[in-house]
Amino acid sequence: MAKMTASERIMMSAMGKEPDRVPVFGIFNDWAWGQLYGRNHMLDYCQDAEKWAKVMVWTCKEMGGDSAVALPDVHPLAEAICEASGLPSPSISWKDFPRTDAHSLYEGDLVNDPAYGNPIIKTMKDAEKLKPADPYKHGRLPVLLKSIELANKELKGDWPVGGMVENALSVGGGLMGWTPMFMAMEKNIALWKKVEDVAIKSSWAFAKAQKKVGAVFAVSHTELPARVGSESFLANPTWMQADWPPELYKRIPEELGLGIAVHACTTGPNEPGIDAWKTMVNHTASFFCAESGGADSLARIKEALAPASVMGNIHPVDIMLHGTPDDVEDACIELIKKCGPGGRFQLGPGCTYSLDVPYENVKAMVDSCEKYGKYPINL
Repeated sequence: MAKMTASERIMMSAMGKEPDRVPVFGIFNDWAWGQLYGRNHMLDYCQDAEKWAKVMVWTCKEMGGDSAVALPDVHPLAEAICEASGLPSPSISWKDFPRTDAHSLYEGDLVNDPAYGNPIIKTMKDAEKLKPADPYKHGRLPVLLKSIELANKELKGDWPVGGMVENALSVGGGLMGWTPMFMAMEKNIALWKKVEDVAIKSSWAFAKAQKKVGAVFAVSHTELPARVGSESFLANPTWMQADWPPELYKRIPEELGLGIAVHACTTGPNEPGIDAWKTMVNHTASFFCAESGGADSLARIKEALAPASVMGNIHPVDIMLHGTPDDVEDACIELIKKCGPGGRFQLGPGCTYSLDVPYENVKAMVDSCEKYGKYPINL
């Protein structure tokens, strides 16, 4: 089979067909930023659109990834809402920055600070101050939009460029704290609905703006199905609405033509939540499953979620961080063998990885697709 562009490869795989080889994803932007600019420049992370676009292009053209994503962290939408509303954001303090932590690029943390410290939104009076974010004005959203535009210009359609769409639960957790948010869902639904409405309006506006500058898919994430299991998740319509609001996530693919890649943001196991995951299949193109048992588990998840695709599932710590290139290759071989046949699979780690992951391990992941992932797979 003739060598395909990355865009052709991913599209064919998503359709349940076998392209020239298994696609590879998972060359994360914070790690790539450190490789290009050095970790002593992480304080500038996602503040400059030209540098950000260069990171995205480098992950494709130099490292061999099959897509570029303007996905810095889970904070930008909540930050932008705070700025639009004239409210303080807990994630804009820069001192004592922990450069070795791939998940925390600020001293503040939009999940932990509100949950254990001083939430921004406590009462309906607080919530009434909230205003939807303007993606062209607020927070880092304009930087992300410009980076998508610049990366698309450089990649010329040969690699798909994606953006981010946050669900209401993630934004609400940042504004209210996770525990107070769930308490509001159960005891003060008017308060939650006010927060949810602003989150959905902001996310929809940002999705439209990303599509306009050339994004072809968007990454979101979800936690509840694996965290609480299918039975509890499906029994509570309010939680279901918060984690996967149909008026937003159904409209994004149907009206904007953006594919959705959902990150199962949990250490697993994901299978206890599989019935809940199935409710999302009609609105999404793929599931990025966090480490949840390796190749065997991911193969079962792939079968259960058909016709959606799955992505993963190299352990980000045990193998990507602490393993050798040979360990990475062995994990890739097992994943390709068990999850690759029939398409609908992209190889990558089970979640983002540390800035300390060796370059050689990331290269081994990419090279394994070229070496072992050619169709028909015969391992």
